[in-house]
Amino acid sequence: MRQATWVAALVLLGAALGGCRDASLDHDNTAVLGGTGQADAAPPGATLTDARGEPIPAPPAPAGARARMVRTAGDAALAVWIAGMHVMASTWTRAAGWTLPQPLERIYGESSDVQLASNGQGQAMAVWQHRVGNIHSLRFSRYGPDGWSLPDVVPGALPRPDVAGTPPDQGAPQLQMDTQGQVVARWASGFQANAMQSARYTPGAGWTRATTEAVASAPSASPAPQGPSSAP
Repeated sequence: MRQATWVAALVLLGAALGGCRDASLDHDNTAVLGGTGQADAAPPGATLTDARGEPIPAPPAPAGARARMVRTAGDAALAVWIAGMHVMASTWTRAAGWTLPQPLERIYGESSDVQLASNGQGQAMAVWQHRVGNIHSLRFSRYGPDGWSLPDVVPGALPRPDVAGTPPDQGAPQLQMDTQGQVVARWASGFQANAMQSARYTPGAGWTRATTEAVASAPSASPAPQGPSSAP
């Protein structure tokens, strides 16, 4: 009789855990995480936690938005997402929760594929694609003690444009930030079909000019555009 009771309890526990898993997969505001290090980020769809291991709630992004979230300190986090063709940002602390979302900039054109990285020591970098007609560029904003910097272009960058039907965020740049706040960005080149571009950011010096490197099989979000222009 005692063994049957234990078996029934285990079955009920398994069903409850399965229900929790299904509910999390159906949530619209999935936090897609960036950054470096296990303490500051988690795989896409996972819950980001603070230094005490307590879950950080989802940011105030609209339903369907793919928010990218990183932890910038033990009890602080950032989130960015695309809404209305602009990059929106919000900050979080355990004491105050999430701030009201604010656009990083309001300029003509369409922003997409925003990526976010942090070193978990109060510094972060957001990089995204921006398009005005057939002119494509990468723009960035750095987060520090004074908040977000004025967005600007990554010099020499020409990201490969997305096309309809490709997976979300396939064209998003790959970012890595070290403990000193230095950032390496890498993305599919719009100059050549089988090429990648990369650039490095150093605090106090800014971004290096993007360099292009041929690879055996670069991501194929779309064919390389014919005669596009990059922002200076």
